[in-house]
Amino acid sequence: MHPVTRTLLSCAVAAAAIALLGACGEEAPVAEPPPPAPASAAAAVHSPAVTQVPTASPTPTAPALPRPTFESAGFTEDDAIAFAGHYLNVLNYARATGDSDAIRAISEPDCGACKDDAEVVDAAHARGVTWENNTSHFKSARIEHFDPANGEAEVQMHMYSTEGRLINPDSSTLKSTEGMEFNGLMQLKFHGNRWFIWEMPR
Repeated sequence: MHPVTRTLLSCAVAAAAIALLGACGEEAPVAEPPPPAPASAAAAVHSPAVTQVPTASPTPTAPALPRPTFESAGFTEDDAIAFAGHYLNVLNYARATGDSDAIRAISEPDCGACKDDAEVVDAAHARGVTWENNTSHFKSARIEHFDPANGEAEVQMHMYSTEGRLINPDSSTLKSTEGMEFNGLMQLKFHGNRWFIWEMPR
């Protein structure tokens, strides 16, 4: 078996823009200084035209976390189990960084659960929501189906997730999550000397 555990950090994303107004007057006589701007115009110059949206600090930059990598040894049962565990590493990484393309890169186009995972990451990071802990790992696994002729495999996994929470941009808790254990069947495909997630539990 290939136990996979990794705890990743997370980041927040938010942005706001301000428009400033200006005014100009008639040319003043040469002998006299120009008249002062009206109070309302001065206020428009020195005050934001719109209220700023609260932003997270610091300004969004992706954490310096490398994408989890997987070197395939070939179409073997051990490789299938290791890749199923690798997907959980990628999911943890995508949640921490907002890099949902890391999920798509190792998923078949018709993997509905993979698409759901990627879209949840996109939506959360667009709102500035981040994950604190709440990572997924697997404890054990076994091969349920192995088909070399078609490059298909199914891995029954016993997984667990750690306790954590989802955090709003203002650092308040959006949702708390409890640690739990669960089982799930990961369906894999192997082609082009690479593994891909075909489907998995939602």
